[in-house]
Amino acid sequence: MVASPSIAAPEVVAPEPVAPAVAPEPVTPEPVAPARFAHADVDPDNDAEPGPPAPLVDCEARLREAGVTFKPARIGTSREVDGIPRCGAKQVVRVRRGPGSIKYSSSPLLTCTMALALADFERVAQEEAERAFGSRIVGIDHLGTFNCRDMALYDLVSEHSYANGLDLRRFTLANGAVVDVLKHFRPDQAEPTDAKSRFLRTLANRLFDEAVFSVVVTPFFDSAHRNHIHVDLARYRVDGSRP
Repeated sequence: MVASPSIAAPEVVAPEPVAPAVAPEPVTPEPVAPARFAHADVDPDNDAEPGPPAPLVDCEARLREAGVTFKPARIGTSREVDGIPRCGAKQVVRVRRGPGSIKYSSSPLLTCTMALALADFERVAQEEAERAFGSRIVGIDHLGTFNCRDMALYDLVSEHSYANGLDLRRFTLANGAVVDVLKHFRPDQAEPTDAKSRFLRTLANRLFDEAVFSVVVTPFFDSAHRNHIHVDLARYRVDGSRP
C-alpha cells in the first residue's frame, strides 16, 4: 500500500485593511459679487418684448435722493403695433444736472429709469476720470436721446424711440483736456497705451459689468458707433464694450 503524499494547507493571507470611506469635503462655491448697480434688465424671459419701460412709482423721489435736478416732461406715445407703442414713453424727465455736476451739450430727455441710471453713470465716469487724468469731467457732448426711429443697421426699434438711450461723443475735463470717441477709442489697437483710449474702454466695460446699463455699444461693435458710445436700458443685454 502506497502512502498518499501529504498536501500542505494553503497559506491564508489576511486581506489588507480597507480604510473607511471618507466623504469628500464639501466645496463652497465662490460667491458671485452682485453688480454694483441694478439698473440693467437681467430677466432673460422678456428679451423679445419691445416697448418703453414700465413707469416706476417712486421714480421722481429716487431721482431727488440721487442728487438729480430735473423737470418732468411729456412726449406721449405713438400708435401701437401688436399692442406695443413704436415710439414715446409715459414717464419722462428732462435732466438739468446730475450728482457728478456734469454739463451736457443739451439737457438729456430720458425715461425716469434711464435718468436714474445716468446718475450712477456720472459717478462711475468721475471715478475713472480722476483715476486716469487726476481731473474731473465738466462737460459731455452727446448726440441725442429721444428720436422715433428703428436701429440704423438692424430690424429693431431703437431705444431712442422710447427716450431710453443716450449717445456719448466727447468728454471735457476740468484741466482742459478733451476725450473724443472718434479720435481716441482706437478699436484697431488691442492694448492702447494712450490714457484717453484706456479711459474710454475702461469706462465702457464698467458701465456694462456693473449693470449701470443693459446695453453698452462702442466702436468695437459696428461702424455706426465709430464716433460715440451708445448706452440704454433695453430689456435685452448687449456687451459691445469689448471686441
